[in-house]
Amino acid sequence: MTSHRQFKITPPALEKMKAHLAGAYPHEGCGILAGYDGGLIEEIFCTVNGAAQERSGRRYEIDPLILYELERKAEEKGYCILGFYHSHPDCRAVLSPEDSEHMIPQMLYVIASVYKGKCREIRGYIKDL
Repeated sequence: MTSHRQFKITPPALEKMKAHLAGAYPHEGCGILAGYDGGLIEEIFCTVNGAAQERSGRRYEIDPLILYELERKAEEKGYCILGFYHSHPDCRAVLSPEDSEHMIPQMLYVIASVYKGKCREIRGYIKDL
């Protein structure tokens, strides 16, 4: 999955995302990346993982109504939704087959590996059209 689109995340947004994902451990944490259309991520919207109570704790789901509300909140700040993030507890930050299947083209998907409650590897993925 290659793309020419470039994204940059501000240090405060990155720290907020890492803290959220570390706090969600041992379940997958998830959220929304918002910022400017040019690819600068300024805002992290932490969401509740609707699938966190599953026995595996190894998938994430964002309620569509929450996604809608956060998209409106982002627009009020002059931002747009640029992508999504989630964690892989005690696993590498690589796309799973389910991750790949649900990706929206040209959106950024950030995956962070969280080992024993600490963010380690962080990778971003973009699906081509």
